Amino acid sequence: MIKKTLFYILIFIVSLVVFLISTLPASLLWEKALQQEVKNNVVGLDVASVGGTLWKGEALVRYKSLAMVVDWDVDLSGLFTFTLPISIDVNGQAGNISLSVEIGLSQIALMLNKAEVELSHLTPLVKRKRVSLDGKLLLKEILLLVEDQKVVSLSGMGSWSGGDIAYPVGRQVHERNLPKFQVLAETNNEGLVHVGVRDSDVSFDVIDISLDTHGEAMVRVTRRLLDLAAEEWPKNSKETDVVFKVKKVIY
Repeated sequence: MIKKTLFYILIFIVSLVVFLISTLPASLLWEKALQQEVKNNVVGLDVASVGGTLWKGEALVRYKSLAMVVDWDVDLSGLFTFTLPISIDVNGQAGNISLSVEIGLSQIALMLNKAEVELSHLTPLVKRKRVSLDGKLLLKEILLLVEDQKVVSLSGMGSWSGGDIAYPVGRQVHERNLPKFQVLAETNNEGLVHVGVRDSDVSFDVIDISLDTHGEAMVRVTRRLLDLAAEEWPKNSKETDVVFKVKKVIY
């Protein structure tokens, strides 16, 4: 009889804990645990309001000149397989982003389902650097796998519609109109991550970005990009020649 009573008490306590956690207001967690931490580490970010619960809710967020609504939905059924799937939607002035994250014991999978961003809305963020942006950035089915804090694979595609941009060159600011660019990300059998950027008139990457299994990243830019931007470069070179290269170990 005592064992049966203890069992019922245990069931009640577990049920109560699950109920309290599942209905925990997101605003309470934000105010008591996260607000000061974010304020100290992310300059310019302001969370105006938080609604819903820890597992399903929304927040009105402002980052400098941008305002956006962030919705999240945590699928608790993933706990049975020791994962935590989270769906996140961001809707704001600059555009819309839909992504999902699956957090495992040692692996994180991030799927950027779709993103549409009007870059002109981001210009105020970089105006002090004398940069202006234009055109629409589209990203689709970008899958990033990270294991033990290292990138395992990256795949997906995207495009930039082209448009009028400006950037500093010495004391001057150059204004240019660039064409549309396509972006393709893929990972080969040896684990080398590659991101290529090219315009529609060539069959080679204008910008080549790679990341190997040792965490060494490499960025190469060809003369073709300078030609498109009408920047001067010795004409005895080929448009496929690399004019800028940087290498850095990131982990």
